[in-house]
Amino acid sequence: MDTVCIAVVGAGVIGLSTAACISQLVPRCTVTVISDRFTPDTTSNVAAGMLIPHKYAAFAFLHDLADTPVPTQKRWFRETFEHLSEIAKSAEAADVGVHLVSGWQIFRSVPAEEVPFWADVVLGFRKMTEAELKRFPQYVFGQAFTTLKCETSAYLPWLERRAIGLL
Repeated sequence: MDTVCIAVVGAGVIGLSTAACISQLVPRCTVTVISDRFTPDTTSNVAAGMLIPHKYAAFAFLHDLADTPVPTQKRWFRETFEHLSEIAKSAEAADVGVHLVSGWQIFRSVPAEEVPFWADVVLGFRKMTEAELKRFPQYVFGQAFTTLKCETSAYLPWLERRAIGLL
């Protein structure tokens, strides 16, 4: 069988994640990442991300999530959460920049969905208590949970190594 040549455009989190997945899933392929910038000079390099589905997510403009059924969104979120959790539990977590992080998400008005579809995917989801909310007098509702944080300054070089088969 001939080698399959695949090009991925972009060397940020999405591009390198795509390249790494393709290189693992497609036998006998070569993956070329095409980008005007690579780590550490990408926009992704200066960001850190917390894994929380949201209708205002960074790439919602690429695909209207309102048209994506909630079960599909939940499956995507669960798969991503499980994947990143395995990395966070690994010996290389500190070098990769993937960690558990606990915190609050606070709102100026009560959201339509007080318990979001992803509440049973993250760890320890609960509504904030009145005592906790008193710390934030301008806010009326909040949620507490543990999710995953990805430090892209470490994660992108790791993805690059995975994409080219060094890991």
